[in-house]
Amino acid sequence: MKFDRENLGTALEMLHCMLAEGSIARKDHPKEFLRYDQEAEVREALEFCAEKHDLLVCRYNDALYLSPGVQNRVFGLSNAEIRNSLGRGFNNPEMYTVFFIIHVLITEFYHESAYDAYVEKVAKTNLLAAVEKKIQAMGAIQDLEKTSEEYQFNFKVIYDLWSSLPAVEFKKDDPDEKKQWGVSSKVTLINETIAFLEKNQLAKEHDDAVYLTPRCKAIIREVYSNREVQDAITLFIDGLGHQGGDEDA
Repeated sequence: MKFDRENLGTALEMLHCMLAEGSIARKDHPKEFLRYDQEAEVREALEFCAEKHDLLVCRYNDALYLSPGVQNRVFGLSNAEIRNSLGRGFNNPEMYTVFFIIHVLITEFYHESAYDAYVEKVAKTNLLAAVEKKIQAMGAIQDLEKTSEEYQFNFKVIYDLWSSLPAVEFKKDDPDEKKQWGVSSKVTLINETIAFLEKNQLAKEHDDAVYLTPRCKAIIREVYSNREVQDAITLFIDGLGHQGGDEDA
């Protein structure tokens, strides 16, 4: 594929800016953003360059963001890096459960086929209740190990871990701050998941509620509009707990 030299240069400048700063906004780069909006070849060149690095260009309102592709091992995080980012006490079962909680959080913000979030925030208590409901529905599936193999996602490990945790664990000598973090209870696992999202600029917590960042909304919008990226696991999790959702998918 051949691009005009000037258009390719603009696309490369925009890609470099997103790699360096995390995003490119119209207010900070009006000239480049105008060309991106008005010239199809600039858009195509930017998407082509991003794809060569296994990256997705994601837009939300007047800003562009990058998201690593599924097979990206340069800009994406390995499982070991994710566990280290989550902190001490996180092994594969805890990491898979965090992924599950993130999937549930997304389904709380978005309908299955929605393009934009339909709620502004999700209360942490509502998130906990949603996770609890979906994991209980998961436990009713007759052959959970078979379902895990089908989706290549270890639902059985998630169910076993979550079911073994108390809602909240209090130790008499622990300070209040310590009671809120770790992997010793369902509440602390929810808190650690939110902290992980905040660390990666995907969500913010305020007044015991979770808000998605513009970067996160841009990535999700791209996922919903890109059939090749559409996540069957999210669709399966969304159905858990709904009518008929407790049957083997």
